[in-house]
Amino acid sequence: MNDAGKDSRELSMVLSTLRFGTPEASYDSVYVVQSGKFRYVNPQFAAVGGYTEKEMLGMESVSLIHPEDRQKAKENALKMLKGESTSPYQFRMIAKGGSVQWIQETVHAITYKGKRAVLGNSMDITVQREAAEKLQEFQAMQNALLDALPIAVTGMQARRIVLANHAVEDVFGWKPEELIGRSTRVLYRSAEDYEQIGKSVYRALKKQRTFKTEFPCRRKGGKNIICLVSVARIGESLQDERIIAAYEDITERKRAEKALEESERTLKALLRSYQK
Repeated sequence: MNDAGKDSRELSMVLSTLRFGTPEASYDSVYVVQSGKFRYVNPQFAAVGGYTEKEMLGMESVSLIHPEDRQKAKENALKMLKGESTSPYQFRMIAKGGSVQWIQETVHAITYKGKRAVLGNSMDITVQREAAEKLQEFQAMQNALLDALPIAVTGMQARRIVLANHAVEDVFGWKPEELIGRSTRVLYRSAEDYEQIGKSVYRALKKQRTFKTEFPCRRKGGKNIICLVSVARIGESLQDERIIAAYEDITERKRAEKALEESERTLKALLRSYQK
């Protein structure tokens, strides 16, 4: 058997052992580093970096790591080699064309060609990282938008609050973190209101995507208020009972309207009395 065959058999035995013991080690991209240089790379690992296998042999392994990530990657690798950590770590790789790829990796100490070496198992997670970053950006924008609104907004699933903006404190006296995870019952005057109003709202949302109504609510300290409430279901149906609700405290407006109506009635009564 030639040297190449022996090397391949040796690596196959090592990888078989590692895969049996640690599922994380079964990534497609594999390489061997000795004295800081690549001594073996498989086609998958070479392809991630945009190189051929031949081009990578003898290359300094650290040269592929983004300069800002080198120290941290080295620290994580040493922890794993010493048995102090078993968690895969991530870093940025600079590919041949200059593009940046995100790599998730595990390393193991092995003997290769009779000498100590490091076996690396990695996978390209660039797509996953970019998706996660975009999701974080979207969530940050969503949170900023919600907090910029002057009205209270809550997100609910099965009548339990899963989202609340800062304006809920102005309307209900509750801080967002105090409401999240709680039943919407805390926003109602009584269990009867909670049941009856909930039924009417969900009945309407089964037929239409949005619904607007007025109903009495209760602040944290027990004060009753009137809210103009706009609700919308999330998705095409109410299967998961997920909705968004926006609350505007119209208590003073309703009082003003009532006072105006009473003034008008008083004025009409006076006019009728003078006409007699």
